[in-house]
Amino acid sequence: MNTALKIILVDENTGRSAMLRRALQDKGHEVICRMDSSSNLQNSNEMTHADVVIVNADIPDEEVFANLNDVNKSKPKPIVMFAESSSSEMANSAIRSGVNAYIVDGLEENRVQPIIDVAIARFREFQALKDELDATRSMLSERKAVEKAKGLLMEHKEITEDEAYQSLRKMAMNKNKRIVDVSESVINAFELLE
Repeated sequence: MNTALKIILVDENTGRSAMLRRALQDKGHEVICRMDSSSNLQNSNEMTHADVVIVNADIPDEEVFANLNDVNKSKPKPIVMFAESSSSEMANSAIRSGVNAYIVDGLEENRVQPIIDVAIARFREFQALKDELDATRSMLSERKAVEKAKGLLMEHKEITEDEAYQSLRKMAMNKNKRIVDVSESVINAFELLE
């Protein structure tokens, strides 16, 4: 059994969106917000606790992609886009704006759930990679700060690298702070003296 999802649905065609809403409700999902255009999508995304955004567009334009990009920057979530027609430029714009499933000329009720499932899986995989990249960047930045602080201590106190590290470690323990925080304080202190 699928988990019930809260969905924001963007579709200017009321008949088509009614069919899609019914298909979603049949699978136990709830359309918590239906919009005729994507112009207020970011606000709706911020104000609701939606799990997925579904955009159904005849021919998606740059405004739609820009609004989806804003959603991904502020409060990312899986995005499914159905389009009546497409070009390679539109597909590339969809990918750049964070669309996780881009379906052309294929809105059929029985296909909606598997498409949503794929979009959610791809979104989670992408978020995990992004989180890992962010953590790696943070660790690298922290390591650079420690190395720079060690270098400054070695140069100004004329001590070895190991002594500089032990000095930073001792300061961190005495102040009950992380070694990177102490390193940044040391760097700032030397910058003030220059």
